[in-house]
Amino acid sequence: MSLTPGFASPRDLLEKLARDLDLMRTEVTADRFFNFAVTGYSVCDWVDHDPSVPASAKSALMQFRTGTDLKVCRDIANSLKHFSLDAKNQAKAVTNNTASEQGFGVGRYGVGAYGIGEEEITIVLNDGTSHDALALAARVLQQWESFFSAHGI
Repeated sequence: MSLTPGFASPRDLLEKLARDLDLMRTEVTADRFFNFAVTGYSVCDWVDHDPSVPASAKSALMQFRTGTDLKVCRDIANSLKHFSLDAKNQAKAVTNNTASEQGFGVGRYGVGAYGIGEEEITIVLNDGTSHDALALAARVLQQWESFFSAHGI
């Protein structure tokens, strides 16, 4: 029995991640960022559990998971899926908080509903650095594409 309609491999999830980023490039919304973060981190499980993935890729995955951008996806995905981070996940979180704004002068010019504009999502890490959600998403997709390419997935 399969509970993954339309998805059979890590490559399928990588392609979904690219589609999620395309939607964010059209317009950033909390919904789209949520989908991207969950998919971006879920690719780890697909790489780890798919028997067709080379053992070398599975070994490299442990190091790949230590990247800050992927950890942000983990923190956001876990927090959104479970309402908040539990103590165990909070202890390993790299993300301090997020902010979402909309209105005049926020987001990209000409994007979003007239008079409302595009949502701008900012992620603040524990080290005080802040990242734009769209830029972070583009980096995560690029990192995954490089990982897949390097490991022949």
